[in-house]
Amino acid sequence: VTALADYLGRGRFATDDFQQCRLRDFRRAWNIARDNGDDIPGLDHFVHSATGARVAGFIVSVNVRAAPGGWVNGIAFRATADEIAILDRREANYDRIEVTKLIAPAPGGRVWVYRGKAVAEARYAQGVAAGTAMINSAYHTVVHLAFESHGADFLADYLASTDPPKVPLCPLPRSAEP
Repeated sequence: VTALADYLGRGRFATDDFQQCRLRDFRRAWNIARDNGDDIPGLDHFVHSATGARVAGFIVSVNVRAAPGGWVNGIAFRATADEIAILDRREANYDRIEVTKLIAPAPGGRVWVYRGKAVAEARYAQGVAAGTAMINSAYHTVVHLAFESHGADFLADYLASTDPPKVPLCPLPRSAEP
């Protein structure tokens, strides 16, 4: 939560600005990707740690997917319209969808989740078929640690509601150079 607050320029969240919750009828999967060969303004690409050369392949991210009867845990937090705009720009591989009626406990107010775009799921499938899909191991660790920071039970719920990756984890340093 601290890293998110920093990213949004808050410094920190007040205790009543966020809560642990569950989103029903979804499950997490590592099943969206972006093509690391694409030059996207404002977005770093990944390089080989040994050579510094740009990695040819598809970089995989975590996602939520529809799964009737399933659930995922997470954090619901209050956000201003400006903060939502910041998140919309950052989450360019995702569509923001309203899930207010699927959240428990109900946080009071509208709730959205970011779900991978169909094109991002297609890129994942393309990368898997070509054998060039991979997860940045540092990103995988950050996701794991974020859930772990809320306690052992929260981490256990994350692991129980997340399909394990089907592609390799690789150390992939970032480079802003095109």
